[in-house]
Amino acid sequence: MRRRGAAWRAGEAGILSFLFLACALPVLVLTALLTPPGQSPDEPAHLIRANALLHGAFMPVRKPGTDPDTGKPIQQVGVKIDSGLLTADFGKATQIDGRPVVTTADARETRLTQWTHQRIFASIPNTATYFPLAYLPASIGLGVGRLLGASPFVCIILARLANAAAYLAAGAATLVLAAYGRALFLAVLLPMSLFLGGTLNQDGLLIALTCLACAVLTRGTPGGRKLGFAVFLVVLLAKPPYLPLLGLFALPLARPGFRRRAGEVILVSLPVLVWAAIIVLFITVPFGKPPYHPGPLFSGANMLMDRTNAAANLHILLADKVRFLTLPLHTLALWGGDKLKEMVGILGLLQITFPQWFYGLWWGAVGIALLGGIVSPRPKPLPLPIALLNGAVVLAVINLTAWLIMISFYLSWTNVGMDFIDGLQGRYALLLVPFLPFAIPALGGWLPEWVAALPVLLLGGFDIGYVPLKILSFYYFH
Repeated sequence: MRRRGAAWRAGEAGILSFLFLACALPVLVLTALLTPPGQSPDEPAHLIRANALLHGAFMPVRKPGTDPDTGKPIQQVGVKIDSGLLTADFGKATQIDGRPVVTTADARETRLTQWTHQRIFASIPNTATYFPLAYLPASIGLGVGRLLGASPFVCIILARLANAAAYLAAGAATLVLAAYGRALFLAVLLPMSLFLGGTLNQDGLLIALTCLACAVLTRGTPGGRKLGFAVFLVVLLAKPPYLPLLGLFALPLARPGFRRRAGEVILVSLPVLVWAAIIVLFITVPFGKPPYHPGPLFSGANMLMDRTNAAANLHILLADKVRFLTLPLHTLALWGGDKLKEMVGILGLLQITFPQWFYGLWWGAVGIALLGGIVSPRPKPLPLPIALLNGAVVLAVINLTAWLIMISFYLSWTNVGMDFIDGLQGRYALLLVPFLPFAIPALGGWLPEWVAALPVLLLGGFDIGYVPLKILSFYYFH
């Protein structure tokens, strides 16, 4: 009977994986082909990092420079790139009715952009801190294009498609290897992260890798935990503020071997801490900003600033320590609803929005996936008291990580003295969601996982036509 149940779950996993591919593949390919160059978050900066790997530039270089607007000396960090490739990835568009429309002439100009064979230094403080391992797929795509003698535009498309292939592989593996939680993993893999997976922004792939790490962790085996460590380490080296989530790999709390698992967590965290130290000492530089006056929390003399200042904002937090809590809460009160929409999907450069019903349906599907996890089968359900204890720990760690991310953005990105936190994007929270299955107790095994996943799959099938149509109509219809 147990073998029959295992065979049924394996078949269910294979079917869900196939349906994921059927929903995701068309959207990823069409996103890669239809999205104009540079019209995904920070795509030129991600392209610069991916291209640098082809030239052996593993780490960016920090060096003095001059602000082109003010003439002031500044610190900049970046790598070199062929100016033709960079020009192609910024693309060409014409502003019509407040949106960047790609006319026939614009498309021709971008496609005809040629290699200059002149490498220029490009400053990329926003992506310089990322460990480059997750850029390998895009780098391979660029390399294949160069070997084939393709134009810069075609190389960018090949890099996007390579990223999409890596995303598909990670997503399919997630659904095959997970012991439970597939409905929620599927919900995370299909909306916003799917759009990112078809561009050069590495956040889509990092979200898929987080799902994969959590999927193998659900198996509760030493081999699954080791594979989860390896996969999630790629994510953490790109996103060190998510390090507290690594502590969840030591769960469950009340089973033999917890001390050993905790020791493994400490050991795996060391490379992340070392890389974070390297970032602080040798890579990070203040972000350039349009000239601004300090915000209301700044107590010094009113002056015009054009850079972030982590030390000044840290002083503001320490001057009134309750701000460590009130600033994140105030920011969520102001824009929490917008961030929930971004988690589902605000495409392009946060310009292409969907109707309210679309967001409502997707969050409803996520809620069903979560509820379905309570009554779906699990291979080794924990006793309810232990499950509740572990769930409380998981939620606490997720909240701690979210708080740490917000504080890091106040220090690194927000203008000095502001009474809110700037720069937060909904996609950053998607890295937290795959850990929610570990917070859900198992109260029965009478509901097959495909039932909980059905609303997600129906919406995923609808998105096959809807998402590309939104991209097409925004950038090309005029």
